[in-house]
Amino acid sequence: MAELVLGLATSHVAFITQSPEMGSPAQVEGFRNGYQRLGQALRDSRADVAVVISGEHLNYFFIDNMPAFCIGVADGFEGPTERGAGIPYRRIPASVELANFLLTSGLDQGVDWARTEGWELDHGIMVPLYMIDQEARVPIVPVFINCAAPPCPTARRCYAFGEWLRDAIARWDPSKRVAIIATGGLSHSVGTERMGWIDEAFDRKFIADFIGSDRRKITTLTDEQIAAAGNSTSEIRSWIALGGAFDRRPAELVFYEPITGFATGCGQVLMR
Repeated sequence: MAELVLGLATSHVAFITQSPEMGSPAQVEGFRNGYQRLGQALRDSRADVAVVISGEHLNYFFIDNMPAFCIGVADGFEGPTERGAGIPYRRIPASVELANFLLTSGLDQGVDWARTEGWELDHGIMVPLYMIDQEARVPIVPVFINCAAPPCPTARRCYAFGEWLRDAIARWDPSKRVAIIATGGLSHSVGTERMGWIDEAFDRKFIADFIGSDRRKITTLTDEQIAAAGNSTSEIRSWIALGGAFDRRPAELVFYEPITGFATGCGQVLMR
């Protein structure tokens, strides 16, 4: 069976590449150092492919067509959609083989995937990949979870999806090594009067449960509790899915700071 070798979780705020001067120098340096640790862990893992789980920012999926889960099936993906994200527009190689395997397996086992071949990736995936794997050495399979337009998958459903993903990967090519990268969050709001407010207490409780011995605590989060921490905090669904995939495996906090200049609670976790 394929080996699940690494899990990485990181906030994907584009300010880190676009306008790093907006954050305090010490916090920005810590965030960058965290990305370096994640990148080194990916290199050390010798992963053959990385499943990248993220929400999306209404650039490709919009409220008139918003699947709960979507998988990208192509031999490469381009981005970022936002040309001002502070990174070059580029093409990332992808694994059609793993994508098709997950697609067909999921449709047989309770994951009602949507499928896309033409997904132009936005900063939610492209900024973390640039920071972690600037040379695009590791092919990806991009996976979308609806974090933008209610009703979104519940925390319990996202965790169960992660458990399914782990088991599906285990049934794939036994010669392959697979990483999972989850991007998004933590607490933040966009386009509302609360923009700039960070719910540090929520973030620290979520991270403590995420890296703790009883990770399933994160499945008890309600939509209302998540929304109360910011209208874009919903992106932690990608983290919750990663938590399910690494259900009983240890996790290490790499970085957390409420970076006021980025208007986001920025966190990073490493799982092996």
